[in-house]
Amino acid sequence: MNRTSLCIKMLLLLKARGKMNTQQLADELETNPRNIREFKKELITAGYNIKEYKGRYGGYRLDETNLFPVLALSPAQKQALMEAREFMHAQGYEKESELNEAIDKVLNSTSSALPPQRIYMDAPNLSMTDKEKDMMETMQQALKQKHCVLLTYQSRNQDHADTFLMDPYEIIHYHDAYYVLGYSHKRNDYRIYRISQERMFACVFQERKFLRDSHFHIEQYVGKNSLIKGEFVRVFVRVDPEVQPQFRELYWGMDMKEKDNVFQFLVEDFFVFYRQLFSFADQVEIIAPDHVRQAYQAQLQLILRKYIV
Repeated sequence: MNRTSLCIKMLLLLKARGKMNTQQLADELETNPRNIREFKKELITAGYNIKEYKGRYGGYRLDETNLFPVLALSPAQKQALMEAREFMHAQGYEKESELNEAIDKVLNSTSSALPPQRIYMDAPNLSMTDKEKDMMETMQQALKQKHCVLLTYQSRNQDHADTFLMDPYEIIHYHDAYYVLGYSHKRNDYRIYRISQERMFACVFQERKFLRDSHFHIEQYVGKNSLIKGEFVRVFVRVDPEVQPQFRELYWGMDMKEKDNVFQFLVEDFFVFYRQLFSFADQVEIIAPDHVRQAYQAQLQLILRKYIV
């Protein structure tokens, strides 16, 4: 088999099976493992994004979000569609249901349909086993590409584990643990599942895709009377463009969105929030809500008094 054929076959394998390591690919392609890295370079040159993961559970994975970049919507185009949906809802458009379905199809058929979901691996006091990290990676990949996962999970009130399909919607860090909020095909409802090897025994990426519900809002599932209990506040922060890459690397809260240098997210742990905010000095600014801005101002004033002679 010539080099071009091997590259194409490697592309098909990664698309069909998800993450594969060098030895697995070499065995399937009947070639030397040293050639796999060269095939990867050729595929990247051709425009395919082949991600490489290091470590014991490392390997290669095809980033399907960029398979057809010509179909990608710009952030402004995506925002225009979302605003059009809200405008027509406010106008009481009689064919709102059909419009929502049409917009969903457009968004779900493009690589930029939704902002990339983040895995927050920098949370203090939280360590994960290799198996948990692998399940987290699989969950994030399924979430980004809108694929179902086959989950094997045992709830607190069960004496055995169930295996079922789930559509992952959000990955949440809460009280030194990670959870996935998703739609259970078994329960026909949204459920919270803790990413822990004591409860989550397997998480397998599926070829089956799902259409994200346009009426889903995370605020419905966090708070005192929701699946995730707690006091959550949506905070808006203006961030200078030069520090935005560093800002995005940190975990600030759930449901992060950004537009015109303003980031918004749901905050539960304000001790961590204020501490991280302080590290950016005057390059970030809380713009809403007022009580959060005022609480941060009060803390800064207390610090300043210590240094005023």
